[in-house]
This record gives sequence, C-alpha cells and structure tokens, in this order.
Amino acid sequence: MGMHERLDVLNKAKDRIKQINFGDPVTNVCAGEGNPNRLGFFCEYKIKTTKNRFKVEHKTHLARCTDGHGKFWEADIEIIFAGHLGYEKCTELFKPIWSAHYE
Repeated sequence: MGMHERLDVLNKAKDRIKQINFGDPVTNVCAGEGNPNRLGFFCEYKIKTTKNRFKVEHKTHLARCTDGHGKFWEADIEIIFAGHLGYEKCTELFKPIWSAHYE
C-alpha cells in the first residue's frame, strides 16, 4: 500500500470526524479492551501545525476526548469512530487503517 491509501484513510477520517458533535460517545479502534482511552466522549477536532528546520509545514489531525470524569487525551482522527463499539467492530474498522500505514 502507498501514499494514496494513507491519504484515502485520512480523508475519510476528516469527513467522519466532522459528523461527531461535542459530548458524543467515541471509540479508539486501535486501543485494547483494557485501555482506559478506548471509550470516551468527543470534545473537539484540532489541527496542530509544526514546521521542520526547512520551514516545511506538517499538519496533525487530532480528536480531543474525555472520559467524562476530568481526564482528557488526544488521538489521531484516523482511529476515532462514533459510538461505543465492541471489540469485533473495532478490529474490523482498524484493518484498513493498519493496511494503509504498515503493509
């Protein structure tokens, strides 16, 4: 797989994340069952821009999430899906992301 597949995964994630509203339940599909950051609630969509030493910009697309009890974290939007999903569904949704980045 190559750059086109990774770009496709990112573009689908951008469309998906724009449909999620503040307070909606979300799942990190690459987190295991015991991971405290697997299930949460959506707070905001953030784009972080950094520059390397050659002044080339790089954008990171993040979803800020919470557990609803004061703990917050950020995760790449590619792995955040709406709803509190089960393990089998997470595995199914994560396969194309894994393939695009690592195969």
